[in-house]
Amino acid sequence: MRFEDQIKAFADKTKDALENKKQEIEENAKKVLHDPLGNDISQIQSISLDTDVGKFHSVVASESVLAKLRNANLLKS
Repeated sequence: MRFEDQIKAFADKTKDALENKKQEIEENAKKVLHDPLGNDISQIQSISLDTDVGKFHSVVASESVLAKLRNANLLKS
């Protein structure tokens, strides 16, 4: 196997691992949101997760949803 092929194989493997990890993080985030929000989770129009601190930011949702997220300490300051 040529060196270039080894690099490509490594890059492809790493990319797949990162995609799997991203999907796992998104699934866990949905579970975390479901606990305090329940069905109100459908009121979220957009949301971002800061994986470094494990909190959400840039949330576009009703004030009641934002209040629940604040109470659960899930919003980034």
